[in-house]
Amino acid sequence: MIEAIFAFRAKPGKEDQLREATLAIVEPTRREAGCIQFVVLEDVNAPGTFFIRETWRDQAALDEHFAQPYLQALVEIHKEVLAEPLKQHTLKVYP
Repeated sequence: MIEAIFAFRAKPGKEDQLREATLAIVEPTRREAGCIQFVVLEDVNAPGTFFIRETWRDQAALDEHFAQPYLQALVEIHKEVLAEPLKQHTLKVYP
């Protein structure tokens, strides 16, 4: 299994736009064959600061996810609404 954790923060005034765009990919992502878990989290003490925790069957499934049109659309929105570059951690899960 592969786990990926993403951290990102909205520009001031762009929190709602980022939240809406991020939540829009939840259901289609969870329907992907290799998706084991996909969770969006928002920091209660810093609204507009988000984390995504994803668990995938393998690296190929994660790579396929990255190629999905709805994820590419989110990447384009990120260019306009993120306060800083997205931080990604891809982790190997050990039994």
